[in-house]
Amino acid sequence: MTEHERDAELCRLFVSQARRFLAGHPEIQHTWSIDGDEDHAILEIAGKGDAGFDIMIQIDTDEITFRGEGWHGHCLSEDPKTEFVASMLGLLRDLLSPSMRIRERLSNETPYKWTLENFEDGKWVSENTSGVFFWNRFGKKTEKVYSNEVLPARVVVVEQEGNAHE
Repeated sequence: MTEHERDAELCRLFVSQARRFLAGHPEIQHTWSIDGDEDHAILEIAGKGDAGFDIMIQIDTDEITFRGEGWHGHCLSEDPKTEFVASMLGLLRDLLSPSMRIRERLSNETPYKWTLENFEDGKWVSENTSGVFFWNRFGKKTEKVYSNEVLPARVVVVEQEGNAHE
């Protein structure tokens, strides 16, 4: 498949589902950039709250990349694409709520490491980490925590059989 024949299914599906999600949440400030072939798009969402962070999502033909502060996460497409897109929109929904946060580590006030954390069972759990290769290992270490308040945290209800749902 040449570049001019790239599969646009993932991008078109994500854009369609994300637009439907965003239409139900007018409080989410966002902008789209979609190329003419509809095989590449960027969704930018403004963070909210004192420690809020902006989110950028880049959708390609075979992967979706999330960015917030210095953190970024690459998610390679999986089949079925409808389930993959649904899970990516779930991640987006959680990034817009206080149930996910980014912990930024600094050395001499210069950021060098970012960890995406998820609030589970009353504690913060690390999802993944991004960082730079070169940083001042001997500088004064501090940290900042970023968390959005665009949407409320999801409420998970546990049924008797142990199946959880929103």
